[in-house]
Amino acid sequence: MIMQTTPTSINDDVLEFCKEIDPTTNPVFVEVIPTEDTIYHECYGNVEEQVKKNGGTIEYGWIIWEEPKVYLEAEFHAVWINNAGEYIDITPKKDEEKKILFLKDSKRKFTGELIDNIRKPLVDNAQTRTMVLVGKKKIEIQKKYHNGNLIIEIPMSEIKDLEDFHKKTWLSEIKKDMQDGKIKISRNKPCPCGSWKKYKKCCMSK
Repeated sequence: MIMQTTPTSINDDVLEFCKEIDPTTNPVFVEVIPTEDTIYHECYGNVEEQVKKNGGTIEYGWIIWEEPKVYLEAEFHAVWINNAGEYIDITPKKDEEKKILFLKDSKRKFTGELIDNIRKPLVDNAQTRTMVLVGKKKIEIQKKYHNGNLIIEIPMSEIKDLEDFHKKTWLSEIKKDMQDGKIKISRNKPCPCGSWKKYKKCCMSK
């Protein structure tokens, strides 16, 4: 599993990724300071309400997530610029991030349409290919049920289908790497499908 988090520094990989997204702006670290009435995953609404109550402006751009030397991903986001000109991310994070790396987008704004993440594998392996394919599948499902509201209600059947797609994709990509000789899995190691069974008693025969 790829564990993405806020980059610890603006390294060459991160900087190159940001320049591919918008060559006219530079990434900056922004503190996460939620207010009492802000909610998860509702950055656009959170900042719009904050501007109405306390002034300042809304700034659109991208949160940059990183698994060092493995994978980079950019998530479209909105932060608040207060009256002193300071950037503040007022939307709480479920993993309790205290700061984010934010890249201003000089052209793109949120207009009600869902904006897909931008993904960049830094290595070619089953994990990174699965992340890209599952991410694309997820946005397809979200767009299917998006009706203009910020909160998207997705049926449990679709969530289950996405989980199944994830497992099948992961196994398919692992198989490719095994066939190409990139990886070898010991018979007695945990199966890569996530079942917690030994490989020989699970997917080895497949």
